[in-house]
Order: sequence, then structure tokens, then C-alpha cells
Amino acid sequence: MYRTITIIIFVLTATFAIQAQKATGVAAPTTQQLSRLGLKGATLKNVRTGIWRVTTQKGVKAGFVVNSSPYATDVRGFRGTTPVLVYVDQRAVIRKITALPNQETPEFFQEAEGLLGRFLGKSAKKAQTEKVDVVSGATFSSRGLIGHVHAAIEAYRKYAK
Repeated sequence: MYRTITIIIFVLTATFAIQAQKATGVAAPTTQQLSRLGLKGATLKNVRTGIWRVTTQKGVKAGFVVNSSPYATDVRGFRGTTPVLVYVDQRAVIRKITALPNQETPEFFQEAEGLLGRFLGKSAKKAQTEKVDVVSGATFSSRGLIGHVHAAIEAYRKYAK
């Protein structure tokens, strides 16, 4: 009886672990998303869940793209998560950020998206600690975006070297 219970517990634990791993899988950015990041024609090599090394068409390493989703699971806007893709170049400078699909109210979210430009051109180290004011009227969306950008940059600094 004890052996049977142990086997059942083991099988259930393994099943839950596999399901959790599948749930954290993140698809690579699409061609359209790469274009929005200014990386048209680039190729990606997966470094870690949600982090890809970018290589240009000419074979030059151009930095990393980070999807914030797996690193900001507890960060939410008004209606849910507000994931972003962050492109960090070879010198660890934030070059471009683009929002991913979300459930936010479009007119409020567009207002909040404007704050993403405040991170551009800054080093990853500086951008991670950047205090960005929320957009009045789109407070929750703003906080969600800021939280996702900070989480993506933290993941970059920790895993993409």
C-alpha cells in the first residue's frame, strides 16, 4: 500500500512539473514583431525561456530580445498582463520596446504605451532602476507596462550574456 501511494505521488508530481514547464513555454517573436523592433530579417537563437540572441542577416550579433511574459507573471495592468518585447543591443542599450497582445482597453493602453519611449537609449542597468511616471487616466496599464519592462530588463541582465 505504501509503495503504491509513493508511486502515485511520484507520477502526479512529474505530471504537474511537465504541465508547468509547458505553461512557461514562450514562442519566439514573429517576423512582424521583429520588424517592429527594427530587426527585419534577423535570426534568433534561444538562450533561455523568453530570451533570444539576435543575429543580423550579415551574421553580426546584434544583441538580445526578451519577452517579459515568463519574468513578470504577477505584474498586471487593468485587465490582465501587459507583456512586452525588449530589444537590447550588444552594448546593453535598450533600442526598442513593443507591446504584445493584451486585454487592456485600447484607448487607455495607447496612452500608456507612450511611456515606453522613456526607456529607449538607456543602458539596461540604468533602465532597470528608471523611475517612470504613470500616464494619468491609464494608471493600471502604465504600471503593468513599467513592471513588464523592468522584469524583461532584469531577466536580460541575469541571463543574457
